[in-house]
Amino acid sequence: MKIELVGVPTKDDLMWMKDCTLVTVHKKAVNPPTTEWLHKMLEARHSPIRELWYRFKIEDIPYYVSVHLVRHHVEFHPYVSSQRNDRQDAYDRRKAPQDAPVSMNLSMNAETLMTLANKRLCMKASPETRQVVQEMCRLVEERCPEYKGLLVPSCEYNAVCHEMFPCGRLKGGKAD
Repeated sequence: MKIELVGVPTKDDLMWMKDCTLVTVHKKAVNPPTTEWLHKMLEARHSPIRELWYRFKIEDIPYYVSVHLVRHHVEFHPYVSSQRNDRQDAYDRRKAPQDAPVSMNLSMNAETLMTLANKRLCMKASPETRQVVQEMCRLVEERCPEYKGLLVPSCEYNAVCHEMFPCGRLKGGKAD
């Protein structure tokens, strides 16, 4: 398995996002956003964060993990290697196991990235899927420090678990 973060918002993208934010209060962005301001915008999940896009290359993950990831379809653009027999000859698709390796290119905006983390870092998510998303989040936090503490399971972010069958991490449905 190999996961690469191949694209993060540029300085121009960040200025655009700040300008989208400030236009709502009749102001214009003059200076680039600070890490602290970006963190506050991300934490609040205000709509202009949807202007910030991230791109990943993921190689050799189990097919079933790709299926878990593509469930996140809102502002999430997956491109998965085909298993069709006329497109590859590594195995017979009709007999392929669920863990047959596939590769993906993904793009998603900041809000979707946080939602992906909320859902797929949950202890109820598949351990293999959790591993992929943990690495994606680690790579983002390494390049974009404004995400520190935000790419977490839903129960940690919201201090409440909304799962039908909670893992037990929270006592009484609320954060410890």
